[in-house]
Parts: sequence; structure tokens; C-alpha cells
Amino acid sequence: MTQRVRMYGSAAVVLAWVAHGKTDACIMLTNNPWDTAAGVLIAREAGAAVVDIDGSPHSMSSHATIAASPKLVADLVELMAEAQKTARG
Repeated sequence: MTQRVRMYGSAAVVLAWVAHGKTDACIMLTNNPWDTAAGVLIAREAGAAVVDIDGSPHSMSSHATIAASPKLVADLVELMAEAQKTARG
């Protein structure tokens, strides 16, 4: 269940909060590598899974960023795939 959507203005901060456990997960649908690179590294080093919207490993050419504990990330990727199908009609 989602309690609310938060936008903090900094991809690196949100990813660091996932790494710390302050936030369970984050989904960023548009990002630039210079906004996410440090946060992705921090989150991965803390044990978070960080992937692109299709579930492939996050890279500098990723179109989106999903970060969460490894137990949650597969469910989030599946939910995003369902949302994309619904949006397409």
C-alpha cells in the first residue's frame, strides 16, 4: 500500500534514503545519469536492488530508476508493467 507520493527534488537523496532504510522504495520515471549515479552506487552498496523499469540492471543509459530491497523490487517492476499496459489502453 502506498501512503503517499513524495517528490524531494533530488534523486541522490531519495536513493540514499532507500539505502538507509528511511524509504522502502523509490521509482523515478525520468532521470539523468548525473542525477542518479551517486545515489545508485550508495543504494547498491547498502544492499538495495536498483533496476530500470523493465527489471534490467540500472545503467547510465537507463530510462527509469526503481530502487528497493531485493524482496520488493520484483513486485515493483511487475506493478509498473501493469500500469504501462493500462496506460496504453
